[in-house]
Amino acid sequence: MGMRHVARVGRPIGGSGEVPRALRSAFEAAGGEVRTKSVVDSIRCEGDRVRGVGLVDGTEIDAPIVVSACNPHDTFLRWLKNPPATARDLVRRWSDVPHDEGYESKLDVIVDAVPRLRGSDRTLGPTTMIAPGLADIDRGAALMAEGGVLDQPGMLVNVPTLLDPTMAPEGRHVFSLEALFTPFSLVGGWTESPEPWRWLEVVSTVLEPGFLDSIVEWRAMTPDVYERDFHLPAGHATSFAGGPLAAFRNANPELTNYETAIDGLYLTGAATFPGAGVWGASGRNCATVILEHRS
Repeated sequence: MGMRHVARVGRPIGGSGEVPRALRSAFEAAGGEVRTKSVVDSIRCEGDRVRGVGLVDGTEIDAPIVVSACNPHDTFLRWLKNPPATARDLVRRWSDVPHDEGYESKLDVIVDAVPRLRGSDRTLGPTTMIAPGLADIDRGAALMAEGGVLDQPGMLVNVPTLLDPTMAPEGRHVFSLEALFTPFSLVGGWTESPEPWRWLEVVSTVLEPGFLDSIVEWRAMTPDVYERDFHLPAGHATSFAGGPLAAFRNANPELTNYETAIDGLYLTGAATFPGAGVWGASGRNCATVILEHRS
């Protein structure tokens, strides 16, 4: 949020997916090759440095530099094979780092009328926060540990099609809702849970009447879906959460300087500074470090 006060922020025309699409185009134009559905099974080491990666189909790819943008627990504890002695402390540290569960969900809703805040003429184009009180925020954190959801979870809502009409056909809009305090280990599970629809009912109480009737189609991306479809263990979108101080004093330095104790192995992605968001900041920082090492 602090970035909003020191630099311009915005959305790419066509939606957030245009950021990785543009990066891929630039990468391939520079001679790079992108492989999809190539599931990694191992990060191979030889001596004190990385040697390459192995895929689940048995393919081995030799590379002097490997950059992982994935969950650090998978990177260091699941995939790393034959790590050198220099990496013993790295592996030990990450063995002791607890893996958090997912805590947020996302609803994508197609509507045929523009949602508006009740009693206000302000549009919901930019993100609007609908927050419970401090006491409920504290109670919501406790409920998550018990597998429950707050009566009114914290919500971030926006209508991106008001800023970018190219994202929907004429007469339709996208209503986006992120719900916080929604645990991966929900009592009773997510498959048949009435929770996601309930959030739409909750948000409708702060919108002008008719919102629920305007819904054409919707989908819920709950923590179990994040795990199943996006390979995020326990539905947790790992994000650097140490704050500004941790950027300078961090018990796990690879989260802030991107290099590891293994020569040629680098870490980037949402777990590293400055955290999640479809903006590529961690990747750019990591690339800068790699280029400095190779110069």
